[in-house]
Amino acid sequence: MTESDYVESLELNLLRRFNVADALHRSALRYPHRAALTFEDTQVSYQNLDGWANQVSRYLLNHGVKSGDVIAALALNHPRLVALWMGAARMGAIYCPINPMLPAKDIASTLQRVRAKMFFVDNAMLTGVTQIESPGLSRIALESPQPEWQSWDETVDQEPTDYVETHVSSEAVSTLLFTSGTESAPKGVMNTHANWYAALLSMLSDLEMNRHQKVMLALPLFHVAGLYVLFGTLSSGAQGFLMSRIIPKELLRDIDSCQLTWACLPATVFIGLLAQPELPSASLKSLKRCVVFQYIPTTPLNAWKAKLPHVEWSTYWGQSELTPLGASMPPEEFWNRTDEPDPIGLPHLPVELKLVDAEDNEVPRGQPGEIVVRSPAVMAGYFEDAGRTAEAFRHGWHHTGDVAYQDDDGFIHFVDRKKGIIKCGGENVSSQKVEEAIASVHGVAEVAVIGIPDPYWIEAVVAVVVLSPNAEVTVEAITDVCKNRLARYEVPKAIHFVEALPKNPSGKILKRDLVVQFAKDAQ
Repeated sequence: MTESDYVESLELNLLRRFNVADALHRSALRYPHRAALTFEDTQVSYQNLDGWANQVSRYLLNHGVKSGDVIAALALNHPRLVALWMGAARMGAIYCPINPMLPAKDIASTLQRVRAKMFFVDNAMLTGVTQIESPGLSRIALESPQPEWQSWDETVDQEPTDYVETHVSSEAVSTLLFTSGTESAPKGVMNTHANWYAALLSMLSDLEMNRHQKVMLALPLFHVAGLYVLFGTLSSGAQGFLMSRIIPKELLRDIDSCQLTWACLPATVFIGLLAQPELPSASLKSLKRCVVFQYIPTTPLNAWKAKLPHVEWSTYWGQSELTPLGASMPPEEFWNRTDEPDPIGLPHLPVELKLVDAEDNEVPRGQPGEIVVRSPAVMAGYFEDAGRTAEAFRHGWHHTGDVAYQDDDGFIHFVDRKKGIIKCGGENVSSQKVEEAIASVHGVAEVAVIGIPDPYWIEAVVAVVVLSPNAEVTVEAITDVCKNRLARYEVPKAIHFVEALPKNPSGKILKRDLVVQFAKDAQ
């Protein structure tokens, strides 16, 4: 390609492309002095954040990172993580944030697997990874200088802030996210720039993000949900209030002190907030929209309705593979359907969704089937895994592995993960259905239902329960409720009380850990 051909190609690319970082740049042009992020009492304007992204782009370009190369990050939430994603996107590199809860050997394995060119780590995570080596890997400390590590302040921060223009295809991969693996080993999900723009349509329409919102950014930025809310915030020109991690009493404090209006959290966090001693004295009057993902039982929902009668609520179901679109319950329908089995609402804009049987035939309304989806938000595929990608995309639909049914009004109700269906004595048992029954028992704070290998039942239905503070609930009381609400084969064969359920940083219950624990106990 001649220089003139390249210039023409770059100009045409810049003319009409989708690029994640362009959204930040355009917000910076509209609202240069507005606070894009507030973090630990420090405000970062849109203009400054855009400049930081340019510095990242120039640093990567000047140190051998090319379009399509992977840069990795291991950190709690921090404004520099935002600059990393935006800067990498601007010059075509792939941003791969790593779960801070992973052991060092898994972090090392991920770096080698994706052939990362650079590894950015914050102070909190440095201790566990100082010995990690990988061919061709540059290591940069995100915060204060560290021995044998390059320093952000002495490298990235020294680059010019003027705008960087490089050729990046709309179909290029922007993020490489490893799924949380609550049921199986993590897979590398490749989300493109065009995927993220498709997701933005839903954020602005279905979740009503706009420039007037003050947004809680507490979800971890290695997780697709955290990046989704962040991207919606920056694209719309809203003000984001970034928290290093989810700490319940600090969430309550910051909602009032910062007058936050918009929050998205997992059900487990909303449930946990109800037990905080600071909740009765918290006003929370500034909140206008709450988005909850994962199933939340009726009892805690009603407690939140009493606390926040003025707030519009939405459910949310999605996947990393869908960047992370799926379905939501519109606020006007939310409180009309809280007594129904896990309603996840209507497909997002722009999502086409249907339910199919094992042979991929569409099922009638009222019957459970696997959720399959078509959307410009569907991932490019699984990283270096053509087999899994082809299996997920068979017959021109993305197969989610989630089971649901559609009611007569067209609303989707989540049933379970396909892998969450327990094969008990020849019958299919939905773990979620059993969880809903147990969650109705007064005094039950959280519950997870799993299948444990059993010589007679094949899989025995087992419930693991966390009680509310000072609650007194017996196995017999839970069993009686289950017998009244469930078929005989759905009633748990064993019920265990625990202090807490294992969860990943985004609040999802790690059922595989429970299976390992209680399968050993059953031996």
